Amino acid sequence: MEISKIRILVTRAGEMQGPTIVDLAYVDGIPYAVFEWENKEGSDPFPLYKVRLDPRGLMQLPPSENSNLKYQYRLSVEDPRPFF
Repeated sequence: MEISKIRILVTRAGEMQGPTIVDLAYVDGIPYAVFEWENKEGSDPFPLYKVRLDPRGLMQLPPSENSNLKYQYRLSVEDPRPFF
């Protein structure tokens, strides 16, 4: 699974939270913004809370020596994590 960092505008309960940096993971060739991973003993981490992204909204950023941020998403997404 290819994983990199992405900057994305996030809303929560309909309110804009602002730009957030999360993981960008491709699962079966489909890009997802991963907000939280689940780590189970004896297996690889897998995306627990994720949002499917439209590949047309992905914009690759120029390389930077000071950041591992590789992409920006042009649309906002709703934070999929539950409130509790």
